[in-house]
Amino acid sequence: MIREILSGLLWQGRMALRSGDVRVFAAHGYVDEGYRPSRVPFLSVVGPLGLFPEPERENGRTGVATVRVPGHVIGRPRAPTDSVPPNGSLKLRLDGRATVTLTGLPGGSFASTATGPALAAAIHTKLADALTGGLFQEPTGAPLTDPLLLEALAAVAARWDAEGGRLALSSDPGIASMAFRSSVEVLPVTGSIAGPLGLEPPERAQEGRAFLSKIRAPKAMAIDVQVDLWAGSQVDLASIMDTVALSIPTRGQMVLRPSLLAEDVLDGATSLRLLTRGEPTTLLSLAHLEASDQNLERARGGRVDLTPGASFLPASEGLRLSGTGTASVLVYPTPAVPDAFHAGNPAPEGLALSVGLKVTPGAVAAQTLPVAVLMSQAQPVLRLVVRYEQVGTRLMGEVVATATLAQGAGTQVAETRWRLAAEQLEAGVALHARLEAGEGVVWLSVDGTPQPLLDLEATPAPPVAAPGATVAASDMVLTLGAQTGTPLDFTVDHLHLVAEPVGPLDPALRRSITAAPRLKPGDVVVLGASEDGYRVGKRRFQALVLGVDGDAVTLSKPVEGDWARGRTLVFQEECFFFQTQLRRRDDLLNHLYRCCVDYRVSALMDEPNARTTARLVEKPLVDLTARGASRGASGHPGTSVVEVDTARRGTI
Repeated sequence: MIREILSGLLWQGRMALRSGDVRVFAAHGYVDEGYRPSRVPFLSVVGPLGLFPEPERENGRTGVATVRVPGHVIGRPRAPTDSVPPNGSLKLRLDGRATVTLTGLPGGSFASTATGPALAAAIHTKLADALTGGLFQEPTGAPLTDPLLLEALAAVAARWDAEGGRLALSSDPGIASMAFRSSVEVLPVTGSIAGPLGLEPPERAQEGRAFLSKIRAPKAMAIDVQVDLWAGSQVDLASIMDTVALSIPTRGQMVLRPSLLAEDVLDGATSLRLLTRGEPTTLLSLAHLEASDQNLERARGGRVDLTPGASFLPASEGLRLSGTGTASVLVYPTPAVPDAFHAGNPAPEGLALSVGLKVTPGAVAAQTLPVAVLMSQAQPVLRLVVRYEQVGTRLMGEVVATATLAQGAGTQVAETRWRLAAEQLEAGVALHARLEAGEGVVWLSVDGTPQPLLDLEATPAPPVAAPGATVAASDMVLTLGAQTGTPLDFTVDHLHLVAEPVGPLDPALRRSITAAPRLKPGDVVVLGASEDGYRVGKRRFQALVLGVDGDAVTLSKPVEGDWARGRTLVFQEECFFFQTQLRRRDDLLNHLYRCCVDYRVSALMDEPNARTTARLVEKPLVDLTARGASRGASGHPGTSVVEVDTARRGTI
């Protein structure tokens, strides 16, 4: 829990704190007075500095969730002398309704350890093929068409128990319309191999059952932590403290183990998908794409139009663009109904564009890679291209960022160039362009590091300034790639356009979200509406984790309401905190301005693992105590029997 509290403070600092247009980077700090950050503005978190119980606060409640174990049959153990004839058949009835006949099953002797796993794999594959081919039937012989049951049957599995030398067939957990009935029955059929498999009769046949997953009541504890804010000037520190007062006030709430949705969650869904890496969508986000987004961006749910040559890669690897393929999204559309709050220019003071870019190897000098362009009324608001050139013995990719700014009755163009090694672009970079309209300059950074303006090889010419106002307007179009074609394929794993000239996020934020594999069955999952990525509104939904498969998380109960991926923050717990002390500790020698803020966090310390109230046993043993019989004082209570008509409420 303490680790999550420290990480939660880092998340909140990276998302909310800034000094002017520069976002604050953050990391864990040290109590040592000799510690100094690697850059400014910076936030460091130190803790715990105190840990004690809160007797005046009640402990949390025990959490429980219903877990369903599917119906199954387990065959009798197979001896090395047993064998299965080839080309056999097996007829099954699942959930008392879905019937299927599997034919052409392989055979073999169980003297070979490979026979059992091969048979289980063959049966599992045949079941999947039967589901895909529509071979499941109703008891009447008619084809099975119930969509909910067909979807549930995908969970039917065949497994080989290597230790026990036996075959196990399990059904799905069941569906609500059939009262969650879950069972597996072996039916007779010509050429059946149920007997040789040990399934006729089986060693054990059990219908589906439910049991409770339980989390013990957490303990109320208080943890003292220290947040150090570092700046290069008094003005910068004052600017940071403005954002501290708004985001980490003297009293507030903090989410722990934040996650982001990989796709929208609809009402009644029993599972959700989480991002492996990502960043939240904010109120000022004009367009936002993550690697898992398929044809819908996150800021407002707008459609992403693809032309041939552009496609979303499988396994959430991003958007690939090749040849003349392009991906475009409408930005800041004109509302259908006139809106007084809809400004003519959404970003008059500037804007920022972040792109996760990875270029395919094979570049040569004189090639030009069109990365992205934001168009407004036939004018490029901001354009990013990469031009390859030979610099001595090295092939460099020169990132060229241009912006159009209005001044008086005309326009002028600001331009910034930055040479990067071709190998760096092939490995993948997070490219950030910040258009500051007042200065008329496009400031570049890569992976959170600003452009080295004093390095003549990286920056052979200073940025060309063109002060003015951006030409942004309604109905802009953001395009990746170009219709004229790109000489090299490239992949974009994220894109974020913000309507303010703000610097890059700390790259550690994208890596710090809680991915699905880090969750365990029994963990709490809370969905909360959020507009800024770190503060959660009153609308929430809570459930427990039942299972994790890749980036998908199965929940203990259906989701209530619809949850948009860009306006939802997923987290596990929420803590309250309040400020206890604020003091200045400047470093005159190193010209560092430092403000130390102490917080006390009230948290509920949870058990690390979920508990179960009952275990799944193959041979239950129940000892009955005769009514009226004496029982030793040290004996287990066992199972008592009472008359129904004389039983008091609560006895059974």
